Amino acid sequence: MKKHLKYLLLYALWILGIIYILGGCQAGKSVVHPEDEQALEQLVNAKRIRVKAEWARPLTTTGMASVVNAGLLPPGNNAARINLINTPNTFEIKGDSVFVDLPYFGERQIVSTYPGGQGINFEGEMENYKVKRSAKDSSYRITFDASDKTERFDISVHLFPGQRAVLTFYSSQRNTIRYDGITDNPQAE
Repeated sequence: MKKHLKYLLLYALWILGIIYILGGCQAGKSVVHPEDEQALEQLVNAKRIRVKAEWARPLTTTGMASVVNAGLLPPGNNAARINLINTPNTFEIKGDSVFVDLPYFGERQIVSTYPGGQGINFEGEMENYKVKRSAKDSSYRITFDASDKTERFDISVHLFPGQRAVLTFYSSQRNTIRYDGITDNPQAE
C-alpha cells in the first residue's frame, strides 16, 4: 500500500513539474510594439481604416461541402478557408461611411438583385458605431450596422497591432462569413 502511494505521489509531482514548465513558457505570447499600438490607435481614432482580405472563412455548411466535393474550389482551399490573396477586394472605413467590395462564399437565402451572387458590394453610412479596446492584447473591436438597398449587415471589425484584421459579416439574407486580412494606412497615399 505504501509502495502504491509512493508511486502515486511521484507521478503527481511529475505531472506538476510538466505543468510548471509548460506554464512558464512565453513562446506563444506575441510582443506588442508601442509603435504598432500607437499607429493602430491613430487609425481607429481617425476612422480611416482599410483592410485587404487574404482569406475568406465561410460558415461550413453542407452546401459548401458540396461545392468542395464537386471540385469547384482551387487546390489548397477548403470549405472553411478560401485564399483571396490574388483576388481584388476592398473594405474601407472613411469617417462615417463604409465601402465594401468583397467576394462572398456561402449560402444565400434571399437573392434580391439580378443577377445575384456578386459578393458583398456596397457603400453606405454606418449606424450604431461602437469601439471597444482590449487591454489584454491591445486590439480594437469596432461594431456597426450598414445597409445597401436591400440587405442589412451587422459588421464586426477586430483590429490587432501589427496590421492583422478580422472582419465578420452577419447578414439578413445570407450566412455569416469571416475574412482574415491585413490593415494598411490609407493616409499614407
